[in-house]
Amino acid sequence: MDFSKVFTKKYPLTQGANPQTVAYALAEYLDLKKNMITQTMRTKSGYTIQCKGDAEAEWTKYIGMDAALSVDLSQSDDILVVDIGFDRWMEKLGIAAIGAIFFQPLMIATGIGALRQMTIPQDIFSFIEKYLGVEEIREEPQVRMQEESGIVCPACGTLNREGAVFCKTCGSELVQEEIRCPNCNELLDGDELFCPKCGTKIQ
Repeated sequence: MDFSKVFTKKYPLTQGANPQTVAYALAEYLDLKKNMITQTMRTKSGYTIQCKGDAEAEWTKYIGMDAALSVDLSQSDDILVVDIGFDRWMEKLGIAAIGAIFFQPLMIATGIGALRQMTIPQDIFSFIEKYLGVEEIREEPQVRMQEESGIVCPACGTLNREGAVFCKTCGSELVQEEIRCPNCNELLDGDELFCPKCGTKIQ
């Protein structure tokens, strides 16, 4: 499990919006509205914002003053991908070379638990939704369509795929030997006592 990414959401990008505009707007929000220390960096995939509070910040009680909340903003086609997790606070992040920073995630279970209980990740997602004027993209579960054609099991009525030999539900044999009338060669169901066409008694 990648502990550095605790929350991930995706949003459709509206006209004129991109990871850069969202990153700087979010950093301003965290600075002015949440009273957090922030730093923003351009990366190969988009933008990263690190933010932390003072000594009274909730997560510092668990993992210390070098803990930072990291928000990664990247773009895939017309979709904004937002990842939120824990990282170590990187000094002079803003002047680092693009793509040269490799964050060291804090692999501490108590810290991850603390983040999951904090309200700031949801505040960040709520701000992005309001800023873009959109809702989160929710992936619809893929439903496997039942085959429209196939072999119906004579025992339980289950529809099986073409070519199946045994029923996938009850195991009954699906391919049965044809039974025909010995007199007129009429195809029979197998449970007849007399041929429905010529009346011959079926042995």
